[in-house]
Amino acid sequence: MPAHFLATKALEKLLSLLRKQGELHAPQRGDDGVLRFALLKAGDSPDLDALRTQLPPKKYLLHPRETILTYRAGSGYQEPQGRSSPLILFGVHPCDLAGIDYLDRLFLGDAPDPTYAARRAALTLIGLSCFPDNLCSCHLHPSTLKASCDLYLQRQEEGFVITSGSLQGTELLEKLKEIIEERDLPIPEDTRRFFGRQLPPPSQSELDAAMPDWQELANHCLGCGACSICCPTCACFDVLEFGGLDGSSSERLRCWDNCLFKSHAEVAGGMSFQKNRAERFRYRYRHKYRGFGQLKNIPSCVGCGRCRAACPAGLDLRTLAERLERGNP
Repeated sequence: MPAHFLATKALEKLLSLLRKQGELHAPQRGDDGVLRFALLKAGDSPDLDALRTQLPPKKYLLHPRETILTYRAGSGYQEPQGRSSPLILFGVHPCDLAGIDYLDRLFLGDAPDPTYAARRAALTLIGLSCFPDNLCSCHLHPSTLKASCDLYLQRQEEGFVITSGSLQGTELLEKLKEIIEERDLPIPEDTRRFFGRQLPPPSQSELDAAMPDWQELANHCLGCGACSICCPTCACFDVLEFGGLDGSSSERLRCWDNCLFKSHAEVAGGMSFQKNRAERFRYRYRHKYRGFGQLKNIPSCVGCGRCRAACPAGLDLRTLAERLERGNP
């Protein structure tokens, strides 16, 4: 059947055309050996064979540390003024696309976060197919999340099959028509199949707080927070207020936080909702595989494998998840 096809030799031309639409970022391996999404300058090539970047694309939508309010005597609190410039992320894998879908549900729901909304509106997503390795689990659990994007590139021999996923994507295809061929070929299996299956959640029992698995995990955890930093859907944050030395100004910051940190669940008076690390592990597990709040029954784990790759203690929740998510906690 007819399909939009981009030959491998035309990839550089594609990147050049995309730069005209906004600032282009893609996976690249730095001099330090770390794979990360970064500015793709003219003449540079994205790393299309890499499976996972160290940090997910959430860093573009939720900055690790950002000012959300400023205070000045006389004018009070003010939101920072600024307009998000067009940004294109190229080579985003389905797990990270599903992660952004989860963040959209969190921050664009009933009370949209204005900073997130502005950045999201300025973002163009160009997905790229991939296949799971031994750290991935996207193919092991059904998910109601969708790996949505504006354009999706499905790799095959000699090039890519390109499909549109939005009106913006269709408009982009029109701008790229000079380098896109129409070929009559079988459409390869879409690796986005790991998401968007819309299966009903299985019958699940409440997670027993006394279950020894939590303590076993807690005994090995170093509490470093690497799992949360690299997770595509972890969005916990702390709010910090810094008063100016002039006594009449201050700045309110939003910073990434981690539910495995002891301070995360502490409130005034030194009380804590999660008193020990085993309880915090159960809380994190419930979030990743059961969901809560307005996203209850929507697991936030997209199976990217980053937490397993980053954990210095080698902790892996997949074995536990395989058992608990079969309804046998």
